[in-house]
Amino acid sequence: MKDPLELGNRKRIFEVVRQNPGVHFRELQRLTSMPIGVLSYHLDYLADRGLLAVDRQESFTRYFPGGQLGRDKQQMLAALRQEIPRGIILFLLMNPGATHGEVLRSFTISGGTLSYHIKKLVSRGLIRVDKAGRESRMTVIDPDKVSDLLIVYRRSFLDRLVDEFVASYVGAGGSPAQKAGARTDGTSTGAHDSTGSSEDPLDQQDSGPRL
Repeated sequence: MKDPLELGNRKRIFEVVRQNPGVHFRELQRLTSMPIGVLSYHLDYLADRGLLAVDRQESFTRYFPGGQLGRDKQQMLAALRQEIPRGIILFLLMNPGATHGEVLRSFTISGGTLSYHIKKLVSRGLIRVDKAGRESRMTVIDPDKVSDLLIVYRRSFLDRLVDEFVASYVGAGGSPAQKAGARTDGTSTGAHDSTGSSEDPLDQQDSGPRL
């Protein structure tokens, strides 16, 4: 049987998706510099043969290496590929149990925009909201699994906050929130300012799982 990755373009597309699982079509086009028609043809070819998994969500179509990531991890990575949801998740990893107001103070977005993204994260099973008296507190449901994905694919996010989180996580031998202790006093650590990172705080290779 002919190898579906024999063609150079297909192999390049597959490698980009493998290193950036959850990448959407436009970003994939930018990373490969392929014309839309050519890229679409090869993506369909690889998906039809099970080498790529396709997740169509609202206005985005996201791609994952076929058979390498479960549905739960695909959902996590799809959220982590978006700047605002990623920022919310990072903040809650560092500040489990934060309130809506505490999260909002760390962003330059409206309360309505934050509520929209929180509802999406809750509906996808990534965070939960617990009532505590008159307040609602938010927590990442599976912080260890999310942290592992941030570590493995850290370089693909190009986000200084991801780099800082991973450095803190690895240095603490676990979650930064665990190191600081469970927070119950309403204080929070860090503010969200997502920017591309030009420095690499860790030296180990973490470009993602191999075939």
